[in-house]
Amino acid sequence: MSAPVTVEVDVRAVAPPGGARAVVDVFLPPADVGPAGTLWWLLPGGGMSRRYWDLDLPGAGLARFLAARGHVAVTVDHLGVGESSVPDDPYALTAHAVADVNAAVLRSVADGLRAGTIGPEPLPGLRTVGVGHSAGAGLLVTQQARHGGCEALALLGYGGRGMPEQLDPALARYADDPDGLRRALPGLVRDRFGTALPDLDRRHGRDRSAEPGVPGALARASTPLLALVGLAAMVPGNAAAEIAALDVPVLLAHGDREIGAPLAEVAPEFCGTGDLTLYRVTDSGHHHVVGPHRGRLFDRLLAWAGAVLPRGER
Repeated sequence: MSAPVTVEVDVRAVAPPGGARAVVDVFLPPADVGPAGTLWWLLPGGGMSRRYWDLDLPGAGLARFLAARGHVAVTVDHLGVGESSVPDDPYALTAHAVADVNAAVLRSVADGLRAGTIGPEPLPGLRTVGVGHSAGAGLLVTQQARHGGCEALALLGYGGRGMPEQLDPALARYADDPDGLRRALPGLVRDRFGTALPDLDRRHGRDRSAEPGVPGALARASTPLLALVGLAAMVPGNAAAEIAALDVPVLLAHGDREIGAPLAEVAPEFCGTGDLTLYRVTDSGHHHVVGPHRGRLFDRLLAWAGAVLPRGER
C-alpha cells in the first residue's frame, strides 16, 4: 500500500492564538480496490500521536487495515500534539478547544475528499465514522456533541465514569461537577505537572519499547500529554452533558483487562443514543490496537459500521 497523504489544515480561525495548523494523515484505498464510501476519523488518546493508528506490528494498524478494504482513514494529531501547532498558551488546550479544532479539520478534510482535491478522484458520497481511544474518545464525544459531523461513533477504552479509584481528593471533589472542574483545571494541572504538556514517559521513566509484545510500537507514537484533557477524563461525570447529547449509533469496546470503570458500569450512560453496541476485546489491556486479537476488533468495527450506516449510502 502506498504511503498516506499528509495534510496540513490551517486552523487559525478556530484555534487559540498561536495554533496555526493541524496535521493529519489520509490513508486512501489502493487503486485496484473500489471505494467503500466511508471516511474513518481516528483520534488517538492521551500521550499518543496520529501514529497510534499505524503502528509497526505484524499485520496492519487500523488505518491501513481500513484503507486496504476500500475505506478512507484519517489519523489526527490533536492541536498541541505531534506535528500540529502548540498554541502560545498551552493551558488553552481544553477539551472544548481541541474538539472545536478537530471539528474544523474534519470538515476541511472531508470537503477535500468529496471534491477530489485530496486523493485521485472525488468521493462525493462519503459517510463518516468517528473512532477514538481513551481521552481521544472523550474528545470525539465532545466534538460530536458540539458540532456533529459523524454518523456513528466507536469509543475504545472510554467511559464517562473516568478513573475514580485513581483520584486524589483535589480531583475527586469535582466528580459530577463538570463546570467546576473546567474552572479548576488549569490550577490542578499546574499543581500536578507544572506544565500543560508533560512528557509522562520521561517523567515516570517508562520505556514503552520494553512492553511485552509491542517492541517499539507505542514508543514510536508517544507524545506529550494534553494534560487538561487527560486529567479531566479521569473525573466521573466530566462529559455527562456531551454523552447525553449523542444521537448517533455508538459502539463501546473495552479490553478484558481495561483500566477505569468496567463496561457494565459505563454502558448505561450511553443508552440514550438508542443504538448501542458493546464489544469486549479478549486478552487486552487498555491499548487494544496492540493486543493479540486486534484483528477481531478491526473486523468487528467494519461489521458494525456496515450494520448501522444506512444501506445504499456507505
